[in-house]
Amino acid sequence: MKRATAFAAALCPTLALATSQCPPEYGEKSPAFWAFGWAVLGLFALIGLALPVLAARWALGRGGWARAIWILLACLAMLACWIAGLWIFGVYFVMVC
Repeated sequence: MKRATAFAAALCPTLALATSQCPPEYGEKSPAFWAFGWAVLGLFALIGLALPVLAARWALGRGGWARAIWILLACLAMLACWIAGLWIFGVYFVMVC
């Protein structure tokens, strides 16, 4: 435990370096770049919201357990879609110099 604490304390300057700003020569990101990034994030959010709705409609004629399983799987897919959208937004739009 003492070694892990010492290792984390030694990494502290490098962790702070990871959050530093981009160099000035990279310039400011354009509004079109940010609009596209927000559109990608919104698209993933809407697709994620549509998945449980479509699964509920598709499973209307099925039995109770089958319908519940389909909706549960659609909710898990919705969360995965949201996480993927946040990851893409963070990696390709926010953390880019």
